Amino acid sequence: MTPIAAACAVMAFAASPAHAQQQAAQAKAEDGAVQEVVVTGIRRSIETSMAIKRDADAIVEAVTAEDIGKLPDVSIAESIARLAGLTAQRVEGRAQVISIRGLAPDFSTTLLNGREQVSTSNNRGAEYDQYPSELINGVTVYKTPDASLVSGGLSGTVDLQTVRPLDVRQRTVVLNVRGEHNSNGKLNSNTSANGNRLSASYVDQFLNNTLGVAVGYAHLDSPGQQKEYKSWWWGRDNKLPAGMEDVVALKGAEVTASSREQKRDGLMGVIEYRPSKEFRTTLDLYYSEFKQNTTMRGMMWNSHQWSDVTYRDPVVETIGGTRLLVGGKLVNLEPIVRNDYNQRKDKLCALGWNNTFKKDGWTLIGDLSYSTAKRREEVLETYAGLGPAGSHITDNNFEFHIPTASGLPTFTPSFNYTDPKIIKLTDVGGWGKDADMHHPVVKDELSSAKFSARKELDGIFRSLEGGVNFSKREKTHADTNNYWFLKNGRAPATVSSDLLQPSTSLSFAGIPAVMSYDVLGVLNKYYDKQPARPDDQALQDWGVTEKITTAYAKLGIDADIGPIPVRGALGLQAVNVDQKSRGATVNAGKLGTINGGADYTDILPSLNLNFDLDKYLSTTNLRFGAAKTVARPQMSDMRAGISGGVDSTTRMWNGSGGNPNLEPWRANSYDLSMEKYIGKRSYIAGALWYKKLQSYIYNQQTAFSFAGFPNPSAVIPIQDIGTLNRPANGTGGMVKGVELSGALDAGLLWAPLEGFGVTGSMSGTESSIHPNGPGTKEKLPGLSGVVSNFTVYYEKDGYSARASRRYRSAYRGEVTGLFAQRAFSEILAERQIDLQLGYAIEEGRYKGLSFLFQVNNLNNSPYQTRQGDPFSGGSYAPERYTTYGRQILLGLNYKL
Repeated sequence: MTPIAAACAVMAFAASPAHAQQQAAQAKAEDGAVQEVVVTGIRRSIETSMAIKRDADAIVEAVTAEDIGKLPDVSIAESIARLAGLTAQRVEGRAQVISIRGLAPDFSTTLLNGREQVSTSNNRGAEYDQYPSELINGVTVYKTPDASLVSGGLSGTVDLQTVRPLDVRQRTVVLNVRGEHNSNGKLNSNTSANGNRLSASYVDQFLNNTLGVAVGYAHLDSPGQQKEYKSWWWGRDNKLPAGMEDVVALKGAEVTASSREQKRDGLMGVIEYRPSKEFRTTLDLYYSEFKQNTTMRGMMWNSHQWSDVTYRDPVVETIGGTRLLVGGKLVNLEPIVRNDYNQRKDKLCALGWNNTFKKDGWTLIGDLSYSTAKRREEVLETYAGLGPAGSHITDNNFEFHIPTASGLPTFTPSFNYTDPKIIKLTDVGGWGKDADMHHPVVKDELSSAKFSARKELDGIFRSLEGGVNFSKREKTHADTNNYWFLKNGRAPATVSSDLLQPSTSLSFAGIPAVMSYDVLGVLNKYYDKQPARPDDQALQDWGVTEKITTAYAKLGIDADIGPIPVRGALGLQAVNVDQKSRGATVNAGKLGTINGGADYTDILPSLNLNFDLDKYLSTTNLRFGAAKTVARPQMSDMRAGISGGVDSTTRMWNGSGGNPNLEPWRANSYDLSMEKYIGKRSYIAGALWYKKLQSYIYNQQTAFSFAGFPNPSAVIPIQDIGTLNRPANGTGGMVKGVELSGALDAGLLWAPLEGFGVTGSMSGTESSIHPNGPGTKEKLPGLSGVVSNFTVYYEKDGYSARASRRYRSAYRGEVTGLFAQRAFSEILAERQIDLQLGYAIEEGRYKGLSFLFQVNNLNNSPYQTRQGDPFSGGSYAPERYTTYGRQILLGLNYKL
């Protein structure tokens, strides 16, 4: 039996004793004065989150701050990923994007204080490391839609909430400072393994509690230190001895050490004014600026069949019926020494103004909002080695051993790759350039206005609500690419001593070290710049505009079905989308422009029912949800740009590109959940859910008119109609799952265990969807078959401790590929353990002062991937093995 299952079973048996304890406590209270017990910390967070879950009409999960500016984890994504049915994907060692119920981040929507947010990514999925956990007061995840949430997602909706100062009811000042260390140490000489986190929050009320002000600031300076091995691809057709024609060998690989300087400044401000009981106006601002500088140094090489590489002393193992080359020596190898420097700067701003008027059972709301995001990157790579491609200056005794299970391979070169006398700047790979620089720029802007009215009713319908929301979103993407060429006719150059830096060790994979230098200094001294291919740059220049009008109605339900009270809501949305897209047409260097778009309307009914089964099972609720949901397409898929040409043999047009006519993913969703609450901090819940996707978007060969498309070739097409490979709406499938979650306050079982407790969840998911179309084998992106979270905590007399384990089974994830482009990878199962210890002074002169020690990724869980497609025998080859180190934090918190 799993720990979670055992805990839930214990809670079920504990229900009756807990109820008896509550009755005893009530009887005791009647004999004397009641003393108020204020619960804080971990237990307060659990208690408040449970109350939100229990009282909601929809099926939700929630996490709340332990105190002002104090969410339970080191990042907002870590906290969300512990909720039932949710999981995070690590990006560069950080939990950055969230999947809900096995569906990729783009199937969900992220809100801030109920308003849709823009994203610094190429698409819609929010990058949660833009939101400091110190500035977020709580998170509610809607697993079933609420008609009043006009920007819901297909898989779910994540609503981040900042503090409301008039709800705090007292002046509160919180200061937090923590030092941070990465256990991988300083991998590159010009970086640091140490960092810090600072935050301050101020909440106050004025004018007899009619004016509230909240201000928060959070600073992050976090070191990232990454050790990585990555294989390029595997295949046959190798220069091996006779009898090894069927052997599969590695065609190229890289070993790198990356160091990241990550600095983020976040600011939150709220002004709330309530001059009367009827009227409240709230203005809130959120701003985040995130800067990341990455230094990467390493070695890579080509060993494919088109190179001159041969093998000596080959070692072969048979895995799943496939013979893999796992050891030996490479001959005629031309290793490439890489020194790269990447810069990224993100800015995100959100502004909202809400006005609420209540009188005579009416509630009128007007809400205006604006959010904007901008990402600028500079991705620079430089190359050095023994000599230019084809110079026959090679490493002829490059040993290797590659484990077929988990773990790092071992490589042993025969040259000293730190010696600047033999390692020179040059185009070792024969790529036609000596250095490369990309400048991706993403801009996202969203403005919205919402107006609604609600009337309280008597009878079986408790309320009637209706409203309309208008929004306009514009997203643009561009990428300026420049090649850099060595001076003096691209002659190999020796790096001068003033630009050399201490060598970078790659000993974790057997390579002693590689030459390191000041990348920007070398670029300015030895290279000349030249624009890259205009075709590629033109295709990266696109823009998408969406104008969305959503009208909704919602009927609150409060009735009885026989002896069973029922509450909930019946809702209906009408969503009209007017989308337009621009892009470029490209054909053999001939460029043009193209525009397109679509207009469509979706009618989205929703039903949430909550049955109170207390008459039959004390403190037990049965919930049912049914809805039609949509998720708008990825914005990069909606680009209008096309690359095409006329086939000289068939004289037919063909090409590839985006699709501005894309319509959403659409699904019918059904949910059934049962929840039993045991006291304030214990519960057990189980859920079944099913989503039938009516359509899915995948690349298809579609008919397309190339009329007006540039054709600089001498081939005259037979007709304008050709074939275009692009994303299109196609057949769907189902996604279904089961969830189990719970929390146990151990003091319910035995008084001496007061302060101890456990929380946990487990979910299983499966799907019949083929994301690349019928007949393909790839898995649905983001879907893990099993996800589990388990936390054991202790909190009493100022002492606190918490240990958490998060598990996610293997899945196909979206990653950042070559030159910051979208790619997919098969990510293996992850098991991460986190630890937190604390002590709070609860009385005396230093009351309000607390100390905190945290270790994130205590077990240094590796990030591992395998090649995307199996061999004919069904086995997979290893692709990537990355470790990010342990994140160790020590600090203090002071609350006035």
